[in-house]
Amino acid sequence: MSNTTTVPVSELVSEDWQLAEEDTKRPTALVVKLRRRAHILPYFRLIHAEGDDSQVKIAFASHSVNVTGCGLNALLTAISTQSVVRLVQPTENEAKFGLRGLNGTRITGPAITGITVVRREDEEGN
Repeated sequence: MSNTTTVPVSELVSEDWQLAEEDTKRPTALVVKLRRRAHILPYFRLIHAEGDDSQVKIAFASHSVNVTGCGLNALLTAISTQSVVRLVQPTENEAKFGLRGLNGTRITGPAITGITVVRREDEEGN
């Protein structure tokens, strides 16, 4: 008997992150799309992730990613299975007013309000 718990994919979905299709291989990297820059961080360099419903910290060998928002336990669960393909930082207005997309749809589920990416050597003061 297995001790693993399967979480329904529908509970892990948000407009602010993209999951790999269920019938495909795990993604090899996490794409972090900020407003003016993108980072591609390979999962084989993932060290650990931790957090709660309002903040998730993801540590890679070269960078740390800090995600803030609401309902982020779903993101943490998806990161633990390495099924997240992309994280998308919302625009300032989307984050401030809780809206997404061209039609300004109000968010009712998990959402990201901010993402910061820091090179680990900058964190350590080198």
